[in-house]
Amino acid sequence: MTHRETPVRPPIFGGVEVALLEFEPITDDGRAAFDRFMTLPPEALSTTWRHVYAYYRDYHSAVGGEDWLDAQMGVPAGPEAIWAHVRPRSITVRQDYFKTAWFVSLEADCDWEAEHGLNICWRDGTDLVKVGGYDGHVTNDDAYDDPKLANVIYAASSPEFRIYRDERAG
Repeated sequence: MTHRETPVRPPIFGGVEVALLEFEPITDDGRAAFDRFMTLPPEALSTTWRHVYAYYRDYHSAVGGEDWLDAQMGVPAGPEAIWAHVRPRSITVRQDYFKTAWFVSLEADCDWEAEHGLNICWRDGTDLVKVGGYDGHVTNDDAYDDPKLANVIYAASSPEFRIYRDERAG
């Protein structure tokens, strides 16, 4: 499948260059979502920390990270330190399965999960809706075909790490 790749520097990532991947032309509505995403300031990255940290802790717990992962990457001091272990790579702009909204989807490498990496999705470019390993989906209800997950930002394998949209700030 051919695609167009354009280097962009989203302010939310502190100006780090990532590739905007276009597998099909982005419509005006999709472009508007991307433009809104490009207005997110670096401070907006802090809204992801808690969720990305939960993903790390869930993975760490599932694989016995104290036996090998701690030595490999160190132990992040907390949610605010997790981004030091993340490297943004590419962004796509696409609709969900039902074509109800446009999403900006980040794919990144992370030190704790080399196979699936990290995926962060924003509905309409600014509303954080999904964090987790890359699975090709922009929402958890779509990923798991379960409408009960519509309000879940991080769908953890261990329930103690699951985060719902109404828990974002706390």
